[in-house]
Amino acid sequence: MMKRSVRATVCVAVVAATAFVMGPAGAAPASGPEASGPLNILLTNDDGWRGTGGADTPYIVALRDALRAAGHHVVVAAPGTDQSGQGGRVSSRGQKLQVAEPEKDVWTVTPGSPSDSVYFGMDELFPNGKPDLVVAGINPGFNFGALVNHSGTFNAALTGVEFGVPALAMSLETQPDWPAGTRLAARPAASYVVDLIERLKARPRSDGRLMPRGVGLNINYPLVEGPTDPTTGDPRLATPKGTEPTTIQGGAFLVPDFTPDNDNPGSPGTYTMGYGTVDTSADAGSDIKAITDDYVSMSALQDDHDVDGGTEGWLRGLARGMR
Repeated sequence: MMKRSVRATVCVAVVAATAFVMGPAGAAPASGPEASGPLNILLTNDDGWRGTGGADTPYIVALRDALRAAGHHVVVAAPGTDQSGQGGRVSSRGQKLQVAEPEKDVWTVTPGSPSDSVYFGMDELFPNGKPDLVVAGINPGFNFGALVNHSGTFNAALTGVEFGVPALAMSLETQPDWPAGTRLAARPAASYVVDLIERLKARPRSDGRLMPRGVGLNINYPLVEGPTDPTTGDPRLATPKGTEPTTIQGGAFLVPDFTPDNDNPGSPGTYTMGYGTVDTSADAGSDIKAITDDYVSMSALQDDHDVDGGTEGWLRGLARGMR
């Protein structure tokens, strides 16, 4: 039986097949616009839309196709190059960005970031109003814990929330020793997003919005290993146990590892950048804990970065008497 290592999941890419019905679990929070019928969706990611028909970025294609098959109007605005790990970076004012439309309702922004792509979509692709929903993904590789601070997928969704549009980010586990698992899970993960949108539409807020104002969702979908296929000897894909409402686990996840080419650490010169990971236990109720236990993790993301009440009291005391 393959043992999951949540340490080994920071981004790869491949393709898809199969179907999933959302498990029991925690109620999905509500967000966004008034919508009883098909939605106008702005779809983005941080891996970009690359290759003919998106052949080099099959996960965003799988999600686009699933959303369209569910009847939604989907417009893609994504980077023209791989922009993984770019966080919420936006290009400088005056910078020239090359925009292309490789196929109908698919736009690429080069060398734009994920947030640049959302900006472009808001400004140019929905001239008669905002989209009903921004969706970022599917990202091959988890975006949980402190990784969300640096994730282009997470921050693309957060950019949508900044515009007052409900948004969700969808990431899918990868396992180096089971690459076929990610390929198999792409379609179930896309189906999960479709089901989640239907659940949001069926549970609107009192003001008709899909989610609370200023709130979005960060979803992480685990690979769950099923019985071994006797023909191939490979594990089959099993369904997650359900969905857990989670917090985003705090603390460092990546450890920097700079290696100097001149073998003289701490001196000027050329360094090769590397990363290690913190081998830490998963906090109860956290996104990492849910994934470790084979649940889909659903965390709230929001554009309000204010801290909790206890910290506010500390801040008031600190500021009192300062000039």
